[in-house]
Amino acid sequence: MMTAQLKKEWFISCIGWSAFILFMSATYVLYDWSVPPAEEINNRPWWALQEWGLWYLLTPVVFRLLTQYHLANQLTKQKFIHILALMLCISMTYQAIFDFWILCDPIPYTMLYFAPTHPVVLFVLSYLWHTFLRPDKPVHHNTFEVESGNTTTQLSFSDITHINSASNYVELHTEQQHYLKRITLRQIEQQLPDSQFIRTHRSHLVNLDFVERIQIKPSGSGLVLLKNGKMVSLSKAFKPIVKAKLQHVA
Repeated sequence: MMTAQLKKEWFISCIGWSAFILFMSATYVLYDWSVPPAEEINNRPWWALQEWGLWYLLTPVVFRLLTQYHLANQLTKQKFIHILALMLCISMTYQAIFDFWILCDPIPYTMLYFAPTHPVVLFVLSYLWHTFLRPDKPVHHNTFEVESGNTTTQLSFSDITHINSASNYVELHTEQQHYLKRITLRQIEQQLPDSQFIRTHRSHLVNLDFVERIQIKPSGSGLVLLKNGKMVSLSKAFKPIVKAKLQHVA
């Protein structure tokens, strides 16, 4: 059974390419009117179909792959490029074989003729998908979307031990590893529950569930010691707030 998303992908593919092929056929008619009879294209719809008909099938495939990887949180930049590169190889190979066997055109000529247009087609398709077809991802509460290698995963708030600022990025630390996310510390602080996370420094946030104790230095600043042995800076400005949250800590 076709889903609404799948129907939309096929509808845009069929309507879009039908309109384009009709347009190209019309331009061939105008071309024939402007040249001597010996140079006319003739059979204009077939000429347009043999050049662009393959995209009736490839376009839904491109849309489906992008949608599937997007919903699985695996559509990284690298994966996106791989999908478009695969479709480019398939389209160019088909066109070269078709033109060689049916039209007796040399393969290098076909490659040179279509090399500029097929990447443009894929660019337009990716734009259409991003603009009209990209579905909303399922909402994940109490998680952050982070990249791990070539995949995207959901990181639970409760797994984060502390967060460090790194310019326009933050480092999200867990007990096993850390992740880099493009967002400011202020922005990420607004998304976290203040009952669970607290700022200890202008560059640090800690998860209260992982705090072992605090250690105050003679200078007035200090360190927050976590249960996993990590230490996070505690500034004078945030010390009263942290101590109020952790009344059992000296």
